[in-house]
Amino acid sequence: MKTRYVYAIESLPRLTNAMDAARGCGVTDDDLAVVARHDIELRIDPDAPEPAPHGQLTGLLAGLSAVTVPTLGVSIAGAGLINLIGNAVGGWVPALAGDTVDDEVRRRFHDEVEAGRILLVVDVEPDQHAGVDAALRGHGATPMDSAAA
Repeated sequence: MKTRYVYAIESLPRLTNAMDAARGCGVTDDDLAVVARHDIELRIDPDAPEPAPHGQLTGLLAGLSAVTVPTLGVSIAGAGLINLIGNAVGGWVPALAGDTVDDEVRRRFHDEVEAGRILLVVDVEPDQHAGVDAALRGHGATPMDSAAA
């Protein structure tokens, strides 16, 4: 069973090097996650959506498009229902996709994230940890207290 470890990293170049080092130790991309302030996340991925309002915006746009495109045959009430469904789906789909990892780590290490530190979350088997830990520390990653992360 994999264990979660969280490392703080000071810069984007160090993050890239640390992720490459983890991959070199056999860690897959599915077992890596990055948590940072939204402005830093946008530098990593310019298409990163806003954290919470994204699902609401999707639902609103779906509802509005249903009203403005009469060929869909959706009434105003139907458009409102589409909006509500979009809001709901936008809220729980990220959780199904694993974004709750981000939320848990973001809550636990809120002060670190707000201070501009980049957190690298690594899920590894216990027998891999020593090698991954050494590789990450070699690239400037600082282990955080991960006991409940």
